[in-house]
Amino acid sequence: MERLDITIRRKLLYDDQHIVGQPFALSGDNARAIQANTRHMALILMDNAVKNRASDMAAFAEKLIDTNLQHYVTEPLACRRGCSHCCTTYVSASLPEIFNLARAVRGKGMTHARIIAASARAKVMPQLQREVDRVICPILDNHACSEYLARPLVCRAVLSTSLATCERIFVKGLAEPFTSPPSMGAMRSFLIIMMRAALKLAGLPYRNYELTHALHVALASKDSEERWLAGEPIFADVAIDKMDQDTSPLTKLVDGLAGAVQPTI
Repeated sequence: MERLDITIRRKLLYDDQHIVGQPFALSGDNARAIQANTRHMALILMDNAVKNRASDMAAFAEKLIDTNLQHYVTEPLACRRGCSHCCTTYVSASLPEIFNLARAVRGKGMTHARIIAASARAKVMPQLQREVDRVICPILDNHACSEYLARPLVCRAVLSTSLATCERIFVKGLAEPFTSPPSMGAMRSFLIIMMRAALKLAGLPYRNYELTHALHVALASKDSEERWLAGEPIFADVAIDKMDQDTSPLTKLVDGLAGAVQPTI
């Protein structure tokens, strides 16, 4: 598909300044905002002069969902500091999010040691078994997230309106619907689609990987992000989320968004 004329592309980027990073509509005509934020993330990933551009993109996406959370979530939440019931379940994240979290953790010996131990358990445990044999998130410190500002998208998007429900699901292992603000589903889906479309536009893998093992790999060397961006398959031995091993239900939406944005960058 041919790129748009440079004058049109520059005008789009100028207009994007008033849209990027702002709350976007969760229904109706939000295509302009979705494309603007996707374009912004793709351009971050395509800036080869920046070594940590993947983690920079993840940091932007995480800030964007926080902005939307503050705008849309008005319901009373049960989540409080010290409540970590959901931090023992299976978690997967995109590799830019892994790198952003690794950037925050790097140099913190005790946390790194917990990551190594959790990774050793998690990488030999089938994904579904994680709901029975829990692996505590190694980022937890005294039941609180020690890297709250760099936590992945999925952690930000798990907001509960019922502590009792969380205890039944995560402590007693009962199968029942998770109770969250009604806006969370659409918000999380839009962010996932935008991030994946941006990664696709930049020619990078966009599947989600098991968190603890991927984080261990990312921390193994200081240049792991640069090596991954250069095409080195450093995560080849890390398990991909089963939801991403085959064609995801989101694939068509990701492809459609990437196709719409591609001529504009």
